[in-house]
This record gives sequence, C-alpha cells and structure tokens, in this order.
Amino acid sequence: MSNKKSDFYYALFFKSLKLVSRLPFWCLHRISDFLYFVLYYLVRYRKNVIATNIRTAFPNNTAKENKKIAKKFVRHFGDFLMETLKTLSISEKQLQKRYKYHKLDLIQDQLNSGKNVMILAAHMANWEWIFYASQLLKGNFWTAYSPLKNAVFDKLMVNNRERYGFKVVPSKKVAQTFVELERNKKQYINCLMSDQSPLAHYKYRAVFLGQDVPFFIGPEVYSTKYNLSVFYLSIKKVARSKYEAELIPITINPQKTEKGWITSEYIRLMEQDIKNNPEYYLWSHRRFKHAKKTAKAL
Repeated sequence: MSNKKSDFYYALFFKSLKLVSRLPFWCLHRISDFLYFVLYYLVRYRKNVIATNIRTAFPNNTAKENKKIAKKFVRHFGDFLMETLKTLSISEKQLQKRYKYHKLDLIQDQLNSGKNVMILAAHMANWEWIFYASQLLKGNFWTAYSPLKNAVFDKLMVNNRERYGFKVVPSKKVAQTFVELERNKKQYINCLMSDQSPLAHYKYRAVFLGQDVPFFIGPEVYSTKYNLSVFYLSIKKVARSKYEAELIPITINPQKTEKGWITSEYIRLMEQDIKNNPEYYLWSHRRFKHAKKTAKAL
C-alpha cells in the first residue's frame, strides 16, 4: 500500500474511531458487554488458546474454576478494547481519576540522584495507560514495541501511545536507542514488558507459572549494562476502567546482583499479580507454546 493511500485510510479510520471514543464510559461499557457476548459465545475468540493457557497455569484448579477465569478474562478484554479506543480522546483529567499511580516518588528520587530508570510491567489489567506517567514525572519516557503488519493499525497504536509524550521505538532499534541516549547523556525512563514468548531457540529459559519457557532476558541485560534502577509496575483493576498502579523496587544496584536474579524477581512479582487476579492477565497469546515438559527451578 502506497504512503498516500495508507495516510488516507488512516485519516478516515482515525476520525471514525475518535468519534466513537468520545462516548462516555457508561456507554462504552454497554458496548463492551455486547462485545463480551460476541467474543465468548459467538466468535469464541481464541477459546482453545485461552483455555489451554489457564489450564496450564492453574493445573490444580477444577475445570469449572478455570472456565470462570476464562469468562471473566474475555469480559475484561472487552473493557480493555474500549479503554484503548477511549485513549484517542481521553483527557488528562479523566486519566487522573481512572489511572492512579502510587509511589512515583521512588522514581523521582532516582531521577533526582542522576540515575536512569527501567520500569518492568506485565500484560496485566490495562498496560496501555502506562503512558500517562510521562505527565507526572520529568524525563524521556520510552518503550519498545513490535510494529504491526497493518500500516493503519500500526500508526494508530503509535499515535495513541505517544499522545502524552511517551516515545515508542521498534524492538529492533532498542539497543541503538540505549546507546544514543547514553552517548547524549539524556536522562530517561525506559518501560518494558517481557512476558511474551520468544522463539523456541531463544537462549535463556526460566520458570514462569510453573512452566520452563524461553524468557526475554533483555531488561536484565540492559539494566545491568547501563546501571539502571529497576522497578516493577503492579497494575490492579479496582473497578470498570479504573486502575491503580504501584511502583515496587527490584534493585537500584543491578550491577551488584547475580545473573538471572533481576529476571527471576520480575517473574515472581508478575506471578503474584496473576495469581491474585488471574482474569486480568492476557491469556489470549500463546505464552507456553515452547514450554518443556518438566519445569526446573530458575
């Protein structure tokens, strides 16, 4: 598709979605309720993938318990899609009420001391609204993302995330971005989510939710190489389209930690959140597709 044609379709698509995004939350929630019915009962959206993932993560649950988690997940996923749509027009005032950060002063203290920071999160609750932190803290916020094949949706996602100054960088340019920021001595806050599945031959493996799987080690490598203070962002859904995000320190001295410790701590904190509220984790991606039959301790 040519750039001009892509831009035309994007502009048309964007305007249409933005009109819908201006609907109040109560109306978007009604759409979400209908979407849940369509996704779960009619389309049966990734039903086997979701069921397999939940059964793998919670082998001691009854079938009834896991089915309940799956249904709650799809219901939440409908809310998440509407919230992502709402991002096109949501005001800063609305975000203040609906996405409350806790312990941001811990990050500010590190920035004030001259350190750069890495925030690790999971595909939990609503991770898309993390970008709002760039309005609450001084510094260059940026994250990695995998470009979408569809140019229209890719541009929409980038613009959505960069609305409030949160820079997104294609995954292939992450190493280059770290080098440039360090060379130019720009203070930054890097946000990463590494709970998706690498390729089967990925060199590093870890135990995640009881499964021996390949696991991205990039956050630990970069934080150690550039001596970044590392925090975990625990995101909890407290009501429909309302969240609380708490910063939890992992380490402010990564170069003094043993190899694998930062990654294992990241996994431990994620597992804690997932086990406490399993319906809010992204079960629709195949996280365990490269799991070994027998899990070993990290």
